[in-house]
Amino acid sequence: MRLPLDPRPGTSLPAAYINLFRGQPTLDVKLPDGTAAIAVARQCDVRTVLGDNRFSRAQFGMRTPWASADSQFGLVTSDPPLHTVRRRTIQGWFTTRRAQQARPSIEHVANQLIDDLLTAGPPADIYARFCHPFPTLVHMNLLGLDVADLPYLAPWMTVAWSSGHYHDGEVAKAAVELREYLESRVIRSRHAGTSGGLIDVLAQEDSASGLTDAEIVMLSMGLLMAGAETTGSHLALGLIEVLERPGLADALGRNPGDIPSAVEELLRWVWFDGRAGGAAGQAHVAIADVKLHDRLISKGEVVVPMFDIANRDPDVFPDADEFCPHRNPNPHLGFGHGRHRCIGMAFARVQLQVGLQVILSRLDGIALVPDSAINWRRTIFTRGVWNLPVTWRGGGQ
Repeated sequence: MRLPLDPRPGTSLPAAYINLFRGQPTLDVKLPDGTAAIAVARQCDVRTVLGDNRFSRAQFGMRTPWASADSQFGLVTSDPPLHTVRRRTIQGWFTTRRAQQARPSIEHVANQLIDDLLTAGPPADIYARFCHPFPTLVHMNLLGLDVADLPYLAPWMTVAWSSGHYHDGEVAKAAVELREYLESRVIRSRHAGTSGGLIDVLAQEDSASGLTDAEIVMLSMGLLMAGAETTGSHLALGLIEVLERPGLADALGRNPGDIPSAVEELLRWVWFDGRAGGAAGQAHVAIADVKLHDRLISKGEVVVPMFDIANRDPDVFPDADEFCPHRNPNPHLGFGHGRHRCIGMAFARVQLQVGLQVILSRLDGIALVPDSAINWRRTIFTRGVWNLPVTWRGGGQ
């Protein structure tokens, strides 16, 4: 079969895809460029591909969507030891402790956006007015960027996140605009000694990071894009899932202590990955022979981990095909696994929890606008929506 999987509307994986891979947990596929690959779907095999040094991302030669042709500075496409050094430089900023310390400021951003929604009144496109700008503003604050620049940055980010939706020239232009914007910010920090965000810490001359301007720019682009774009899309998809389940929005609104476990189940349940595989992660190349659960992977073969399908593995999850907002334990792969596990996952968790809680607690009776058309994203790096029309009873706090 050929990847990507046929895109379809909806927040969860079609049963046909799940059943296909359950019957063939290692499946011969072709990638969009014609490369022969092996898709793996069991969670134990996916964890091996992601965590075993005998699999290399760098050797596959895939660039992130926003990277320049000669870029070698991304975290997501590099291998140890280079990946280890780069990740260690910034990982102290993304601990669970720091994310919890940032919760009040994240709540402040969320409540400001909801204030604007309440002032305008229903109905509203909550994707455009909340889900997309909310994590973008949080990440801009983290990096030390001027939040007044959001109207310029947001369109560039969306276009640069394309995997076919926009023309190559548009994507290249947006990526250049983003790089030049961040380059100017790094240069200003180097020379003016500004302080206030991660870019300043990395750029100061006495910083122990030892990163070049180009490396700081690419790391910043990765954190801004992979952090904000993914979180905004997942928040929107998770909100749809909640609103489409009778009584769940009201229950979570009344019991906000249940929201963290619901977020974890949404991370397991939502069909999210829109990369070349559609439900798949980054392709890896085997640099040695590796025995997986039911197949020997030979050196040089390309392997694609199917994250979203591994999150429905019945050997790992009881009632794997049921949405259980109180599921515990929940060892999902929503943030990946191993050395490439999402570095910003603690902040993403807080943003998803805060976003859902603020929406459900302040937009009284929130519901999808009846008979409205949701425009689903296609050929974008992560699945999502272009719009999300909602209404509520008015008033609010």
